[in-house]
Amino acid sequence: MKSEIEQIQDLIEQSKNILITSHENPDGDALGSTLSLGLGLKKIGKEITFYNKDGVPEMLEFLPHSENIVKSLNSTSGPFDIAFAVDCTATSRAGKDFEEYAKSENCKNVVIIDHHQTMGSDADIYLLDEGASSTGILIYRILKALEVSLDKEIAENIYATIVSDTGSFSYSNTNSDTLRIAAELVDIGVEPSKISQAIYENEPLRKLELFKLAIPTLDITDDETIASIYVDKEMFDKTGTSRQDTEGMVNIPRSIKGVDVAMLFRQEGLQSDPEWKVSLRSKGRVNVAKIAEGFGGGGHARAAGCSLKGSIKEVKAKVISRVEEALG
Repeated sequence: MKSEIEQIQDLIEQSKNILITSHENPDGDALGSTLSLGLGLKKIGKEITFYNKDGVPEMLEFLPHSENIVKSLNSTSGPFDIAFAVDCTATSRAGKDFEEYAKSENCKNVVIIDHHQTMGSDADIYLLDEGASSTGILIYRILKALEVSLDKEIAENIYATIVSDTGSFSYSNTNSDTLRIAAELVDIGVEPSKISQAIYENEPLRKLELFKLAIPTLDITDDETIASIYVDKEMFDKTGTSRQDTEGMVNIPRSIKGVDVAMLFRQEGLQSDPEWKVSLRSKGRVNVAKIAEGFGGGGHARAAGCSLKGSIKEVKAKVISRVEEALG
């Protein structure tokens, strides 16, 4: 039986017109994977459309060819032989429009590529490897299988996925394979300081104003093993920010000594019917993907997410209760 990468390779070789997307509210891994896959496939003669419902966050506009990502499927030139959803465990993670589009005659084949452990049932091929430090690592493997020669622009996009999802090589998912690939990308021409500065030292002032308002909401359980922080609509309105500006905020509670699980609660619903997007991070004792799955979400062992409706007090209580059960 052929491996998933071999199946994807065969499908690509038989295809011409290809759509590539990633999860909504994209991060460095999502967009870097989208762009590196598309740029690589262009080199072997494929016609590529890049799509993301939320477009490109300001902090990721430095990624080569990010200006080619479109925000509407109405402007795409389907039908497509393949629709790739990268850094996604299900087509729904790319937004409702793409989910419906992928089920239509506009997409002959749907391929999901991710380094998370959960899996849905809405794709023809799944390439999932939780051992990969980023989805970009899986894109690297696909391009290597296709014998695509990596240029500097492809390399920069893949390197950005690694830096984003390993916390600049500081997280436990950093392994020898990650470092070997990163070294190869540097040999191709990637400048590590340039990528790190663009991702970590290029924040708009409004984002820091948002963080300033959120920090007083920091809450720690009595045993100091669980910490959380939240952002509500009033904070967004006051600072002129959006959900993209909460990127990295969960690292505030995560950085506290002794904390095993950190959470960020971000309001997305109306004040009269609030919905909260919950980002969970674990230092190892708890598999937060299982907790997120219990609320209809998903992710991987140390980083996961879900959504719940209710007041912030109600939602926090529900999630913290589950975490406490997991901690024992």
